Amino acid sequence: MSVARWLEYRIDVDPKKPGRRQEVFDLKAIEAALGAPITYVYSNQIQPGATAGMHYHKQHQVAVWMREGEIEMTLEDVHTHAREVLTLTPGNRMLLVPREVYHAASNKTDKPALAIMFATTLPRDPSDDWH
Repeated sequence: MSVARWLEYRIDVDPKKPGRRQEVFDLKAIEAALGAPITYVYSNQIQPGATAGMHYHKQHQVAVWMREGEIEMTLEDVHTHAREVLTLTPGNRMLLVPREVYHAASNKTDKPALAIMFATTLPRDPSDDWH
């Protein structure tokens, strides 16, 4: 069984406006995929060689969209211990990280990586950060 879940979204390229690209995020679709309201949107920049994680949350859920660069995301279900390692790059999908899934993001490249996070609760809440 795969730990990873994905949500695809639409990239709007208007032929009447060359050189312009818009990523359109339907917050209701993200909320439906996560099963909870989006209350925060934040950016997470990970420098070359750095790792953010390994932790999980009992409340916080997030959809991760890569804006720039590349990260290696490790996911592990806290109950089944099913584990998966994925490479996230810019594109037309978001990685859904539900409750009770350990996650860590590693930047193994020589350039910064920028992820935009659509979250159901406040990021870095010390009462909901489990190791």
